[in-house]
Amino acid sequence: MQPTRSRAARSTTLRNLSRLTALALLAGLTVGATASVSAASVRSAKTTSLSGVTITFGDQLKQFQTIFIATDALKGAPYTVNWTNFIGGPPVIAAETGGSVDLGDMAETPTIFAQSAGDPVKVVAATKGVSPKTSPYDILVPANSPIKTVAQLRGHTIAVQEGTVEQYFLVRVLQKAGIPYGGVTIDNLAVTSASTAVTSGQVDAAVVSEPLTGLDLATGKVRLLTSGARYLQTIGYLTASDAALSNPQKAAALTDFIGRFYKAEAALRKDPALAAATYTKTYGVTLAVATEAVASAQEVGTPITPAIISYQQDEANTFQKLGLITSHLNVQSIFDLPFNKVVARDAGLQP
Repeated sequence: MQPTRSRAARSTTLRNLSRLTALALLAGLTVGATASVSAASVRSAKTTSLSGVTITFGDQLKQFQTIFIATDALKGAPYTVNWTNFIGGPPVIAAETGGSVDLGDMAETPTIFAQSAGDPVKVVAATKGVSPKTSPYDILVPANSPIKTVAQLRGHTIAVQEGTVEQYFLVRVLQKAGIPYGGVTIDNLAVTSASTAVTSGQVDAAVVSEPLTGLDLATGKVRLLTSGARYLQTIGYLTASDAALSNPQKAAALTDFIGRFYKAEAALRKDPALAAATYTKTYGVTLAVATEAVASAQEVGTPITPAIISYQQDEANTFQKLGLITSHLNVQSIFDLPFNKVVARDAGLQP
């Protein structure tokens, strides 16, 4: 049974807020007919001149841009980076598919829907959460709501951005509570709009993420129903378009960019005060909210491991069983493992 959808995606004024800038998170990609770049070509591309090369990065509300500025990680880069900003992984994938973005960040879920749609993108790099006891994802309800447990979500309207990891979080919550996915009404809203909807009482619950959780709780208008720590892993992906990967110069620039990101991420992880201060400056949130956001979503670079692929396969199978994707996926084909092997090796990453 499909969930009822009231008010399909709406366009609203977005707050200048986002998830953890210090440690990037969130998902999108697919299987395309174009062959991925081989490990050999990536290695040889290191000798390719990158003068005059420009790559366009699909950011999520300046998360990566903030990381690079805070750590001066692009100093000396022989190429130019153009930054574009989105809400959630699905529009990043759409931009990659359309040719306006070369590389983008997201969580894992959008890549499942992208593969199902046959979008020409690949997962080329990954991060994973440092602690299974923390999560940047939460479900909030109005402060005066009669909903006290997740089991009481049945029959209520929940705001969530479809095609994102927030949706998978909700799926997992409902499963564990014994509630069919069709047992709730889905209001398909971007995470920032979902935050506004729950604090204004327009919906019965909303799936949001840091720093929105901290900001919303500070208003006193909402309370935390549950955290994602009990339900799902924190996985971040970088996805690239097949077109960018088939261009030796851009592939070389992407390899260098990803290596710089891992170094910048590690630097901020070692200096949480700098991470929080940077976050505060970018988004205008309080230091307390920024510190909580940093602590809840720390991630480390990782090679794309069999465990990550297995986790993605289980997630894809779940969406298929719910009828949210139409056919069985072999998710391994969306990962550019030769490319990732070179990137991970050069960055000295440990699984």
